[in-house]
Amino acid sequence: MASAVLALVFALSGVAHGRVVLPEPVNFPSLDNWKGDAPLMLDGYLFKPAGHKPYPAVVMFHGCAGAISVKTGRITSRFTNMAQLLNDMGYAVLIVDSFNPRGVPQICTVPLADRDIKNRHRVMDAYSALQYLNSRPDIVAGKIGAIGFSHGGSGALSSMDATTEAYGRSEQKFAASVALYPGCGWQSRKQPEFSAYGPLLILAGEKDDWTPVEPCRKLAARSQQRNEPVELVVYPDAYHAFDSTSEVYVRKDVPNGVNGSAGVHVGANPAAREAAYKRIREFFHQHLRP
Repeated sequence: MASAVLALVFALSGVAHGRVVLPEPVNFPSLDNWKGDAPLMLDGYLFKPAGHKPYPAVVMFHGCAGAISVKTGRITSRFTNMAQLLNDMGYAVLIVDSFNPRGVPQICTVPLADRDIKNRHRVMDAYSALQYLNSRPDIVAGKIGAIGFSHGGSGALSSMDATTEAYGRSEQKFAASVALYPGCGWQSRKQPEFSAYGPLLILAGEKDDWTPVEPCRKLAARSQQRNEPVELVVYPDAYHAFDSTSEVYVRKDVPNGVNGSAGVHVGANPAAREAAYKRIREFFHQHLRP
Protein backbone atom coordinates (compact mmCIF):
# COMPACT_ATOMS: atom_id res chain seq x y z
CA MET A 1 0.00 0.00 0.00
CA ALA A 2 2.78 2.42 0.94
CA SER A 3 4.60 1.76 -2.34
CA ALA A 4 1.40 2.43 -4.30
CA VAL A 5 0.91 5.77 -2.53
CA LEU A 6 4.56 6.68 -3.13
CA ALA A 7 4.19 5.85 -6.81
CA LEU A 8 1.13 8.10 -6.98
CA VAL A 9 3.01 10.95 -5.35
CA PHE A 10 5.87 10.62 -7.82
CA ALA A 11 3.46 10.45 -10.75
CA LEU A 12 1.74 13.66 -9.66
CA SER A 13 4.94 15.53 -8.88
CA GLY A 14 6.86 17.90 -11.08
CA VAL A 15 10.45 18.98 -11.05
CA ALA A 16 11.23 22.53 -9.93
CA HIS A 17 14.64 24.15 -9.66
CA GLY A 18 16.37 20.85 -10.40
CA ARG A 19 14.81 18.65 -7.73
CA VAL A 20 11.74 16.48 -7.40
CA VAL A 21 8.88 18.08 -5.49
CA LEU A 22 6.91 15.52 -3.49
CA PRO A 23 3.45 16.66 -2.39
CA GLU A 24 1.29 14.94 0.18
CA PRO A 25 -2.04 13.88 -1.41
CA VAL A 26 -4.94 15.02 0.81
CA ASN A 27 -8.74 14.99 0.68
CA PHE A 28 -11.25 17.28 2.33
CA PRO A 29 -14.96 18.14 1.91
CA SER A 30 -16.06 21.09 -0.16
CA LEU A 31 -18.74 23.53 0.94
CA ASP A 32 -20.24 22.74 -2.48
CA ASN A 33 -22.45 19.65 -2.70
CA TRP A 34 -22.03 19.76 -6.49
CA LYS A 35 -24.87 17.72 -8.01
CA GLY A 36 -25.91 15.65 -5.02
CA ASP A 37 -26.87 15.84 -1.38
CA ALA A 38 -23.55 14.57 -0.01
CA PRO A 39 -20.60 16.98 0.32
CA LEU A 40 -18.14 16.77 -2.56
CA MET A 41 -14.71 15.47 -1.53
CA LEU A 42 -11.91 17.51 -3.08
CA ASP A 43 -8.41 16.35 -3.97
CA GLY A 44 -5.44 18.41 -2.92
CA TYR A 45 -1.65 18.24 -3.08
CA LEU A 46 0.16 19.69 -0.09
CA PHE A 47 3.76 20.84 -0.61
CA LYS A 48 5.56 21.35 2.70
CA PRO A 49 8.63 23.54 3.17
CA ALA A 50 11.76 22.63 5.06
CA GLY A 51 12.05 24.08 8.52
CA HIS A 52 10.11 24.10 11.73
CA LYS A 53 6.35 23.67 12.03
CA PRO A 54 3.85 25.23 12.05
CA TYR A 55 4.00 26.94 8.65
CA PRO A 56 2.04 29.82 7.16
CA ALA A 57 0.35 28.55 4.01
CA VAL A 58 -0.97 29.42 0.57
CA VAL A 59 -3.93 27.80 -1.21
CA MET A 60 -3.31 27.53 -4.96
CA PHE A 61 -5.98 27.40 -7.69
CA HIS A 62 -5.31 26.01 -11.16
CA GLY A 63 -6.61 27.44 -14.42
CA CYS A 64 -9.15 26.18 -16.94
CA ALA A 65 -6.91 23.27 -18.01
CA GLY A 66 -6.94 21.73 -14.53
CA ALA A 67 -4.16 20.90 -12.09
CA ILE A 68 -2.92 17.77 -13.86
CA SER A 69 -1.37 18.05 -17.34
CA VAL A 70 -3.11 15.85 -19.89
CA LYS A 71 0.21 15.42 -21.71
CA THR A 72 2.38 14.36 -18.76
CA GLY A 73 -0.09 13.13 -16.14
CA ARG A 74 1.72 15.32 -13.61
CA ILE A 75 0.90 18.53 -11.85
CA THR A 76 1.55 21.33 -14.34
CA SER A 77 5.09 22.69 -13.97
CA ARG A 78 3.87 26.29 -13.63
CA PHE A 79 2.15 25.27 -10.39
CA THR A 80 5.02 23.18 -9.04
CA ASN A 81 7.45 26.01 -9.83
CA MET A 82 5.29 28.44 -7.86
CA ALA A 83 4.90 25.89 -5.05
CA GLN A 84 8.68 25.57 -4.88
CA LEU A 85 9.10 29.35 -4.84
CA LEU A 86 6.70 29.60 -1.92
CA ASN A 87 8.16 26.55 -0.14
CA ASP A 88 11.57 28.25 -0.31
CA MET A 89 10.01 31.19 1.54
CA GLY A 90 8.74 28.89 4.28
CA TYR A 91 5.12 28.54 3.19
CA ALA A 92 3.19 25.30 2.85
CA VAL A 93 1.26 25.20 -0.44
CA LEU A 94 -2.02 23.35 -1.05
CA ILE A 95 -2.94 22.93 -4.72
CA VAL A 96 -6.69 22.31 -4.91
CA ASP A 97 -8.01 20.15 -7.75
CA SER A 98 -11.49 21.49 -8.49
CA PHE A 99 -12.00 19.54 -11.72
CA ASN A 100 -11.20 15.83 -11.41
CA PRO A 101 -13.41 15.29 -8.34
CA ARG A 102 -16.28 16.73 -10.41
CA GLY A 103 -15.47 14.56 -13.43
CA VAL A 104 -14.42 17.55 -15.54
CA PRO A 105 -11.03 17.36 -17.31
CA GLN A 106 -10.88 20.97 -18.56
CA ILE A 107 -13.10 23.92 -19.46
CA CYS A 108 -10.79 26.04 -21.65
CA THR A 109 -12.58 25.01 -24.84
CA VAL A 110 -16.08 25.31 -23.36
CA PRO A 111 -18.08 28.53 -23.94
CA LEU A 112 -18.63 30.48 -20.73
CA ALA A 113 -22.40 29.93 -20.76
CA ASP A 114 -21.98 26.15 -21.12
CA ARG A 115 -19.47 25.60 -18.31
CA ASP A 116 -20.64 23.42 -15.44
CA ILE A 117 -17.93 24.75 -13.12
CA LYS A 118 -18.50 28.40 -12.36
CA ASN A 119 -16.65 30.99 -10.30
CA ARG A 120 -18.86 30.24 -7.28
CA HIS A 121 -17.69 26.61 -7.27
CA ARG A 122 -14.05 27.71 -7.16
CA VAL A 123 -14.79 30.07 -4.28
CA MET A 124 -16.58 27.31 -2.36
CA ASP A 125 -13.49 25.14 -2.87
CA ALA A 126 -11.26 28.00 -1.71
CA TYR A 127 -13.00 28.33 1.63
CA SER A 128 -13.13 24.57 2.02
CA ALA A 129 -9.33 24.48 1.63
CA LEU A 130 -9.01 27.38 4.07
CA GLN A 131 -11.03 25.53 6.71
CA TYR A 132 -9.03 22.36 6.14
CA LEU A 133 -5.67 24.11 6.54
CA ASN A 134 -6.82 26.05 9.59
CA SER A 135 -7.66 22.69 11.21
CA ARG A 136 -4.15 21.27 10.76
CA PRO A 137 -1.69 21.58 13.66
CA ASP A 138 1.25 22.04 11.25
CA ILE A 139 -0.28 25.22 9.75
CA VAL A 140 -0.36 28.68 11.36
CA ALA A 141 -4.07 29.42 11.68
CA GLY A 142 -4.98 32.84 10.34
CA LYS A 143 -1.84 33.11 8.19
CA ILE A 144 -3.19 31.50 5.03
CA GLY A 145 -3.16 33.23 1.67
CA ALA A 146 -4.47 32.36 -1.79
CA ILE A 147 -3.02 32.43 -5.28
CA GLY A 148 -4.62 31.52 -8.58
CA PHE A 149 -3.96 31.47 -12.31
CA SER A 150 -6.47 32.53 -15.01
CA HIS A 151 -9.79 30.82 -14.11
CA GLY A 152 -8.20 30.04 -10.75
CA GLY A 153 -7.08 33.66 -10.60
CA SER A 154 -10.71 34.69 -10.83
CA GLY A 155 -11.37 32.34 -7.93
CA ALA A 156 -8.50 33.82 -5.92
CA LEU A 157 -9.86 37.29 -6.64
CA SER A 158 -13.42 36.39 -5.62
CA SER A 159 -12.13 34.69 -2.48
CA MET A 160 -11.37 38.17 -1.10
CA ASP A 161 -14.90 39.42 -1.82
CA ALA A 162 -16.86 40.04 1.38
CA THR A 163 -20.16 39.68 -0.49
CA THR A 164 -19.72 36.02 -1.54
CA GLU A 165 -21.87 33.25 -0.11
CA ALA A 166 -18.82 31.14 0.76
CA TYR A 167 -17.27 33.94 2.84
CA GLY A 168 -20.52 34.40 4.72
CA ARG A 169 -20.82 30.68 5.42
CA SER A 170 -17.24 29.99 6.45
CA GLU A 171 -16.69 32.74 9.04
CA GLN A 172 -12.99 32.53 8.16
CA LYS A 173 -10.77 34.90 6.18
CA PHE A 174 -7.82 34.65 3.85
CA ALA A 175 -4.95 36.82 5.01
CA ALA A 176 -4.12 37.94 1.45
CA SER A 177 -4.60 36.82 -2.15
CA VAL A 178 -2.80 37.03 -5.50
CA ALA A 179 -4.71 36.73 -8.78
CA LEU A 180 -2.60 36.17 -11.91
CA TYR A 181 -4.26 37.23 -15.20
CA PRO A 182 -7.81 36.62 -13.88
CA GLY A 183 -11.03 37.31 -15.70
CA CYS A 184 -12.43 40.36 -13.88
CA GLY A 185 -15.46 40.98 -16.09
CA TRP A 186 -18.10 39.29 -13.96
CA GLN A 187 -16.65 40.63 -10.70
CA SER A 188 -16.55 44.19 -12.06
CA ARG A 189 -20.28 44.01 -12.94
CA LYS A 190 -21.75 41.96 -10.09
CA GLN A 191 -24.32 43.14 -7.58
CA PRO A 192 -23.79 43.57 -4.73
CA GLU A 193 -20.51 45.16 -5.78
CA PHE A 194 -17.23 43.38 -5.24
CA SER A 195 -15.78 44.47 -1.89
CA ALA A 196 -12.29 43.33 -0.90
CA TYR A 197 -12.06 42.56 2.81
CA GLY A 198 -8.28 42.05 2.75
CA PRO A 199 -5.12 42.61 0.68
CA LEU A 200 -5.55 41.62 -2.97
CA LEU A 201 -2.83 41.75 -5.64
CA ILE A 202 -3.86 41.44 -9.31
CA LEU A 203 -1.10 40.75 -11.86
CA ALA A 204 -2.13 41.15 -15.50
CA GLY A 205 -0.66 41.36 -18.99
CA GLU A 206 -1.24 44.50 -21.06
CA LYS A 207 -1.70 42.45 -24.26
CA ASP A 208 -3.89 39.72 -22.73
CA ASP A 209 -6.61 38.93 -25.28
CA TRP A 210 -8.09 36.00 -23.32
CA THR A 211 -8.81 37.71 -19.99
CA PRO A 212 -8.30 41.38 -20.88
CA VAL A 213 -7.05 43.79 -18.25
CA GLU A 214 -9.62 46.59 -18.64
CA PRO A 215 -12.29 45.05 -16.34
CA CYS A 216 -9.56 44.59 -13.73
CA ARG A 217 -8.66 48.26 -14.03
CA LYS A 218 -12.29 49.21 -13.36
CA LEU A 219 -12.57 46.83 -10.41
CA ALA A 220 -9.29 48.00 -8.88
CA ALA A 221 -10.11 51.69 -9.35
CA ARG A 222 -13.51 51.33 -7.71
CA SER A 223 -12.04 49.34 -4.83
CA GLN A 224 -9.27 51.87 -4.28
CA GLN A 225 -11.83 54.69 -4.19
CA ARG A 226 -13.35 52.89 -1.18
CA ASN A 227 -9.87 52.55 0.37
CA GLU A 228 -9.92 48.77 -0.06
CA PRO A 229 -6.44 47.15 -0.20
CA VAL A 230 -6.48 46.21 -3.90
CA GLU A 231 -3.36 46.60 -6.06
CA LEU A 232 -3.20 46.07 -9.83
CA VAL A 233 0.12 45.58 -11.63
CA VAL A 234 0.03 45.49 -15.44
CA TYR A 235 3.04 44.19 -17.35
CA PRO A 236 3.71 45.69 -20.80
CA ASP A 237 4.06 43.41 -23.82
CA ALA A 238 2.73 40.47 -21.77
CA TYR A 239 0.03 38.05 -22.90
CA HIS A 240 -1.98 35.48 -20.97
CA ALA A 241 0.10 33.02 -18.90
CA PHE A 242 3.11 35.34 -19.04
CA ASP A 243 4.67 33.38 -16.17
CA SER A 244 4.89 30.16 -18.20
CA THR A 245 8.10 28.99 -19.88
CA SER A 246 6.67 28.27 -23.34
CA GLU A 247 7.03 30.70 -26.21
CA VAL A 248 4.01 32.79 -27.16
CA TYR A 249 1.63 30.95 -29.47
CA VAL A 250 -1.99 31.27 -30.62
CA ARG A 251 -4.75 28.99 -29.33
CA LYS A 252 -7.71 28.82 -31.72
CA ASP A 253 -9.68 26.30 -29.68
CA VAL A 254 -10.67 28.89 -27.06
CA PRO A 255 -14.15 30.36 -27.64
CA ASN A 256 -13.97 32.99 -24.90
CA GLY A 257 -11.27 35.39 -26.10
CA VAL A 258 -11.78 38.94 -27.32
CA ASN A 259 -10.83 38.11 -30.93
CA GLY A 260 -13.38 35.37 -31.60
CA SER A 261 -12.21 32.69 -34.03
CA ALA A 262 -8.83 34.41 -34.43
CA GLY A 263 -7.85 32.84 -31.12
CA VAL A 264 -5.91 34.00 -28.08
CA HIS A 265 -2.21 34.52 -27.42
CA VAL A 266 -0.63 32.48 -24.64
CA GLY A 267 2.97 32.31 -23.49
CA ALA A 268 5.95 33.57 -21.59
CA ASN A 269 7.31 37.01 -21.02
CA PRO A 270 10.48 36.42 -18.97
CA ALA A 271 10.71 40.00 -17.74
CA ALA A 272 7.08 39.98 -16.59
CA ARG A 273 7.55 36.58 -14.93
CA GLU A 274 10.59 37.75 -12.99
CA ALA A 275 8.88 40.96 -11.91
CA ALA A 276 5.71 39.09 -10.91
CA TYR A 277 7.63 36.54 -8.85
CA LYS A 278 9.45 39.37 -7.06
CA ARG A 279 6.18 41.16 -6.27
CA ILE A 280 4.55 37.92 -5.07
CA ARG A 281 7.46 37.28 -2.69
CA GLU A 282 7.18 40.82 -1.29
CA PHE A 283 3.41 40.68 -0.99
CA PHE A 284 3.22 37.40 0.88
CA HIS A 285 6.18 38.31 3.08
CA GLN A 286 4.28 41.44 4.11
CA HIS A 287 0.97 39.72 4.84
CA LEU A 288 1.65 36.09 5.78
CA ARG A 289 4.68 36.08 8.02
CA PRO A 290 3.75 35.15 11.64
